[in-house]
Amino acid sequence: MKISRRTFLKTAVGGVLAAGIPQLPLGYTSSQSKRLVREFRFSASPARVNLGAGPDFVAWTYNGQVPGPEIRVKEGEIIRVVLKNFLPEGTTIHWHGVPVPNAMDGVPGVTQKPVMPGETFVYEFEARPAGSYMYHSHVHYQLDQGLYGPLIIEPSHPQGNHDREYTLVLEDWVMKDGGGVADTTRRLPPMSMMGGMGRVRGGLEPGGSPLLEPVYDGYAVNGRVGPEIKPLEVKKGERVKLRIINPSSATIYDLRMAGHTLTITHADGRPIKPVKTDVLRIGMGERYDVEFVADNPGKWLLAAADTGLGEGMLRIPVHYQGVNRKEAIPPTFHQGARFATYGDFQALYPTGEAALEPVQRSYPQTLSGGMHSPYWTINGYVYPNSERLRVRKGDRVRISYWNQSMMPHPMHLHGHFFKVVNPSLPQRQWILKDTVIVNPMQRVEIEFLADNPGNWFHHCHNLYHMEAGMANVVTYES
Repeated sequence: MKISRRTFLKTAVGGVLAAGIPQLPLGYTSSQSKRLVREFRFSASPARVNLGAGPDFVAWTYNGQVPGPEIRVKEGEIIRVVLKNFLPEGTTIHWHGVPVPNAMDGVPGVTQKPVMPGETFVYEFEARPAGSYMYHSHVHYQLDQGLYGPLIIEPSHPQGNHDREYTLVLEDWVMKDGGGVADTTRRLPPMSMMGGMGRVRGGLEPGGSPLLEPVYDGYAVNGRVGPEIKPLEVKKGERVKLRIINPSSATIYDLRMAGHTLTITHADGRPIKPVKTDVLRIGMGERYDVEFVADNPGKWLLAAADTGLGEGMLRIPVHYQGVNRKEAIPPTFHQGARFATYGDFQALYPTGEAALEPVQRSYPQTLSGGMHSPYWTINGYVYPNSERLRVRKGDRVRISYWNQSMMPHPMHLHGHFFKVVNPSLPQRQWILKDTVIVNPMQRVEIEFLADNPGNWFHHCHNLYHMEAGMANVVTYES
């Protein structure tokens, strides 16, 4: 999605208080009435779509499109989204990465009741802090059926000196009616696959067991797949900014751009000291802002490494204006390529907290599952029967992950940013994030300040792991 000032003004739907709003939601304050309100009206409904290749199929959509409409606002403005549900079941919207008031967080059974068919719900919150975010349903497998979209909060004062900007929403698709819940080939748990049992159709037996991950047959960017993915048009000498957002349900991408070096400037919306890399790894729920200098005219591909599971189908053309070359050059993935990790990141603006502040609450979280089983657990428990992480306002809380499984888990905490505080990292590298990949047999430690009271969901952002139990709730005590 290329964004210009004209496009921004056209897509800022509303901008004034509208008549007929059914309620002012919890979390609204009188001070907000003095700020510019950007209003967006969303209808959640089934719609027939085509991603540019393959068959038409029925997806679940916001306003009849996938991904949903881009929300782009200025920091400090008020976002108001009026959601009308035309789906056959209840739904919600979660504002992924934005520390909204608890009642606006969109998690059924934790922060709100589902918005039932025919009902309307109003989400309203302050757009803060600036950064690249996303929104998506938090009900069952609706994310994998198409209910997601980008949310961009621009700084209140212009920053950076890029000449051109694109938003890239990376999507894994089952291109059948029903999306990820369709009757499709499913991947067995890792140990079962190692045992040579192959793949199965339609997931598990009915009766309440969670679905296994599907085998995706389409990898899209901004709702287009394969050769239909729209090229990124650039001019020689330009500095180009890419907002890369991954709402995919079960796919981690390793991205590289042929002929160019990427510079990472933001992780999960928060600014970091610029880091150059050849390969960018982005997990489900993560967002990265990257830049590159268009100093190598040609036709190139920004592409994902082929893991043998289909991710290699993700190919984003990058075309210099005036170049007539027919075929775009793909990147190569080799052992010597630079591969930025969390340990390479440093916060651009230190928070000023004293070194080694005492931790009031500490919670070990052992991640496991997938061993001939459809369930994924934290400390052996399956949500909703999992342990609660109890905190008090003002506590500094440490969560220590140990991944004993054979799959990576992008762990996401609602309502807060956290610091990655592995003992091997000096404090100056404690970056703020809201989603962190914990690789197989890896230990990762994070800390957050309990400064946003409520009940907050904490889970793996692999949708199929979350729905199979890998989740719990952070609960504030009075």
